[in-house]
Amino acid sequence: MKLAVPIAQEDIVVTTFRIAYIACSSATAICALAAAVYWYLSSRPTPILSELPEASISDAPELYTMTAQVDVCVVRDALIEASALNKKAAIWSAVAALFGSAAAILGIM
Repeated sequence: MKLAVPIAQEDIVVTTFRIAYIACSSATAICALAAAVYWYLSSRPTPILSELPEASISDAPELYTMTAQVDVCVVRDALIEASALNKKAAIWSAVAALFGSAAAILGIM
């Protein structure tokens, strides 16, 4: 017959801190990876610019003006997309920093 060995209260506390440390460290890694993906995606939007008209600018100035306006809109849309992805990446980075801080505090306990 095996006798049950009582678990000391300190062992339970240490085990709880270890589990919390591992959980926070894992959450840090996951959040940092998500942030890295969003940072990468934010660098990808590439506006597709219009071809220059074949007529000269003095022959068809309105055509050049329309082309420039379309290009500005395309670039603006790419910047909006990159900005939204940067915002998501910044949020994920902040969450990763919070979990990293918690893991550091738990690691010294």
